[in-house]
Amino acid sequence: MRKFILAFSLFFSWQLQAQQLADHSPFFDVGFIWNPAMTAAWDYWELGVNYRQQWTGFEGAPRTASISVQYPFLDNNMSMGGYFMNDEVSPITMNNIGLSYAYKMAFGARGTHQLSIGLQATLSQLYADGLELVINDEGDPLLPDGENNKISPNAGLGVFYTSISKDEFEESFVFAGLAATQVLPNNLLLDQFGSEANLKRAMHGNATFGARIVEGDLFVQPSIWVNYSSGNVLNGTFAVLVEQRDAFWGGVNLSTNKTVGVQAGMIVNDEFTKDGNLRIGMLGTFNIGNFGKFRGLGYEAYIAYRFEP
Repeated sequence: MRKFILAFSLFFSWQLQAQQLADHSPFFDVGFIWNPAMTAAWDYWELGVNYRQQWTGFEGAPRTASISVQYPFLDNNMSMGGYFMNDEVSPITMNNIGLSYAYKMAFGARGTHQLSIGLQATLSQLYADGLELVINDEGDPLLPDGENNKISPNAGLGVFYTSISKDEFEESFVFAGLAATQVLPNNLLLDQFGSEANLKRAMHGNATFGARIVEGDLFVQPSIWVNYSSGNVLNGTFAVLVEQRDAFWGGVNLSTNKTVGVQAGMIVNDEFTKDGNLRIGMLGTFNIGNFGKFRGLGYEAYIAYRFEP
């Protein structure tokens, strides 16, 4: 029954053109998945892996896993990145492959300001097995009765501004970004359902604004991230991040959907990592709303290797 409730909720939200993409990760360094202009925003490349489990109180609850890489071409004022993401709410699975490109323009009296313009191309595979649904009325003609496997291309674009263009620990700065994803209004016709379902892809938007206050090898970063999708689905997250260079980081975030998150991570910088560093982090979440105790805890793990070319 829980699988049925989760799947029905997801299909219903799709039909209303609500949020269809995986939630934005509170780990700041993978933000380029949602805004391509944030691809390799600084002078290092990064290879990272994320795994998120939400609503542990439900069977078949959302699970998201991703692997991503981003690389700056410093001599060409541009950067490129790519990712693979698996997003699953049983019995529905969405696989996404994305490629991003960002062109960086320095401006200002000393060229210290930077504006990046990013483009993104994605290819999504949606798989839904109606036979895995737990149902009460097996004779309902609207229920799915087979497997659906659909491929859908799409695109996104974004801009990202920072008041500094070099080392992120060089001095304090502000940043802001704006992006739109799934800008192509593709249809996903699931013909193996009792009644043909059209899961129309809806455009999503996001915006971020924040500041990084640097004091020596320590910084504090308050920021806001807002997601929007067609159908007036709006969600915002306020976060504060603290990091000691080449040592550790920690942070807290609070979303308008009443989800609280706490993250912590360590930075390994020794002979094993050569000239780069290894970042290992964990995030725990809990919803403080009326249904929080039923949803249960959520968590996310993040590991990345970062290297300055």
